[in-house]
Amino acid sequence: MLIAAGVAGLLWCNKRAFDRRNAAGVQEFRSYGHSLGVRTLERLARLGGLILILGGFGRFVMVLATGH
Repeated sequence: MLIAAGVAGLLWCNKRAFDRRNAAGVQEFRSYGHSLGVRTLERLARLGGLILILGGFGRFVMVLATGH
């Protein structure tokens, strides 16, 4: 479940960034403050997603190694 939640978080961030792109491939924001807020939120979400994926993978390895 940790891995699935992490992947979902990464996909959510990537979809949001994709939806903000114009025809030239440049991300568009309403304002500078909006840009800072969105990018900060998405960086934290990506970091959280990676932590969840690594935690889930680590747990999976531990279960395989110990049999519990």
